[in-house]
Amino acid sequence: MSRFQQDTPASLRLLGVCLDATSLNLVLQCLKTWTNVKFAGNLPQYIADKSDLAMLQRSAEPLPDIVLVDFDQNRERAASTAEHLQDLLQGRSSIFAISSEADPDLIINAMRSGCSEYLVKPLKQDRLGQAVAKVEGRKKEKERVRKSGKLITMLGAKGGAGVTTIAVHLATFVASAGDQKVLLIDQHPDLGDAALYLSIEKHPYSFYELANNVHRLDSNLVQGFISRHGSGLEVLAAPAGFDAALHVEAQDVEFTLDFLKTIYDLVIIDCPPGLSGLNLAAVQKSDELWLIATPDVPSVRNLSRYLEHLSRFNYPSDAVKVLINRFSKRDPVSKEDIARTLKKPVVMTVPNSYAEVMDAVNTGTPISPGAKSEFSAVFRKWAESLIRGAAPVAVAQEEPRRRLGILGL
Repeated sequence: MSRFQQDTPASLRLLGVCLDATSLNLVLQCLKTWTNVKFAGNLPQYIADKSDLAMLQRSAEPLPDIVLVDFDQNRERAASTAEHLQDLLQGRSSIFAISSEADPDLIINAMRSGCSEYLVKPLKQDRLGQAVAKVEGRKKEKERVRKSGKLITMLGAKGGAGVTTIAVHLATFVASAGDQKVLLIDQHPDLGDAALYLSIEKHPYSFYELANNVHRLDSNLVQGFISRHGSGLEVLAAPAGFDAALHVEAQDVEFTLDFLKTIYDLVIIDCPPGLSGLNLAAVQKSDELWLIATPDVPSVRNLSRYLEHLSRFNYPSDAVKVLINRFSKRDPVSKEDIARTLKKPVVMTVPNSYAEVMDAVNTGTPISPGAKSEFSAVFRKWAESLIRGAAPVAVAQEEPRRRLGILGL
């Protein structure tokens, strides 16, 4: 009995492209016993351009898990078809090349075009079955390990708000507890500082290089891209130079983040300021968006504009959290002033611990969870709430005070 014969409904969809009659017949014979594989059809011509790709996307919903591309009619057009399919499928499906030629150079060229298997004609049921079984196994493994990992994006209302400091400390505090697998992503396109704050001097690749390899994405690939910190935190650093993000599409970032959530319990993203392009991709995939500002009029004005802009994208209002960094009760702008201006509560304040924080930054040694300081107490509370799955709670609340109306935004 075939290894695919089972009573469960079809879990894989298989599509052919330019299959010859003999190969098509073999596939159809296999499907009589593979009850978990559904045949999506055989395209009579190669995919020539993006218009063909758009037609396939409209007609082949849901998209296939496996595509068999016959390379014998025209190898160049078959390779181009595989490349177009990779653009559409974004690593979510497997492409098999089939051909009567077994020359090593031809096999390598097919693999470079995006094919994960090369099957030689005449097709053998056992060989095809093994290739399909690998795809099924990977799909089941992804479903088995899929987690409801939490993704938090941190975004500054303007430059210098201290986003990297906050992201690094929250990530290390949660990771130090040892109960959760935590990833910190530095999504700055150029010269991000998260790795520097953690004394990670050499990191093999950046987050954007991982997103550029979305068609190869799996847990083994991810492990080759990350750096590790002594707290147990894993890090995807920012590029060490410039222009690394130029060729990364927003959909690549979204798919990469979706995948990372299946591996990690908590993913924290340190974003540069702004709400365009790749930042929006991170925001769209986030469970929580923390807008970080300092207690001054320009920052609060920017917060107001961020909130207004986010409302246009139908991002859930309750998922947006406001955090005021470098906060002091002596500040001329109070927490109540800010909340009143934004018509939204300030969820958390982080105390102005300049000397303590700058020492941590300059030495590349984050403040310890065991430190006896107000700064550490805030992050301990926040980390504990994430580990418990509860809402974050501010450590202390200031007494309401009457303020002058300086925030007429």
